Amino acid sequence: MHNEEQIAFWNGDMAANWVEHDALMEAMLAPVGEKILDTLTLTAGTRALDVGCGTGHPTLSLAHRIGPGGSVTGIDVSAPMLALAEQLAAADSSERAAVVFLQADAQTHSFEPASLDVVFSRFGVMFFEDPVAAFRNIRTALAENGQLAFCCWQPRAVNPFMTVPAMAALELLPAPSEMPPRAPGPFAFEEAAYVEAILAEADFNNIAVTPISHPLVFGAGLSVEEIVERLVNIGPIAQMVREAPEALQQPVREKVIAAVSPYYEQSTGMTLDGQFWQVTARS
Repeated sequence: MHNEEQIAFWNGDMAANWVEHDALMEAMLAPVGEKILDTLTLTAGTRALDVGCGTGHPTLSLAHRIGPGGSVTGIDVSAPMLALAEQLAAADSSERAAVVFLQADAQTHSFEPASLDVVFSRFGVMFFEDPVAAFRNIRTALAENGQLAFCCWQPRAVNPFMTVPAMAALELLPAPSEMPPRAPGPFAFEEAAYVEAILAEADFNNIAVTPISHPLVFGAGLSVEEIVERLVNIGPIAQMVREAPEALQQPVREKVIAAVSPYYEQSTGMTLDGQFWQVTARS
């Protein structure tokens, strides 16, 4: 997808589904983001940017870590997700850094030069049409020796949250079109060497791409049938199943239920290993 397509995508059905299932997705993804936040050196007065902030949970976590006196800007292209972020921030009366949300594209937005100490992202930087241009633009906003830290997915093949439901669905459904390698999307940054090359070309220093693992826990308290229904709405098989013939809707669900059941417990939901890259650099 080009940036225009990404903007349309994140303002359409996907954004609405994410907002509807926000608590479910946040429970799964928050621990990975917290690992990345742990790499940052934050002090009172730190000025931070959260790229691809979505519904604002990581933005608020960053603001709590910084505390009063600092500031955090959450930037995203998705109006529905930012609307929820604004609600969450308004409902949060705890002491924290000031938070503002900005609907804009971080690849092209005119940031004030050297206005930030930290740039952070939790799975929000893999969607740029031109990642080198995007990171060059972001770097202009960082003060000298500013910190960059983000997480992104390792390859789909090593992430069973993606493969286990999909392989089950593919027993009955045709495979979707393959995304070109490095195309904007969740797995654009699956190659560590590619990420390093992008950041180096964007003039970042002290680049480190480190593998990290964390279980992805999805749907605590839900039945396995309810979990699969959520996967159909927001998970890795959503588009495949939505486009399937009516006669295959239930059979596909039954295949996926059988495939994920070994990873399911009622108290915790579905637990599958997750493999990610932890990326850090300096301006």
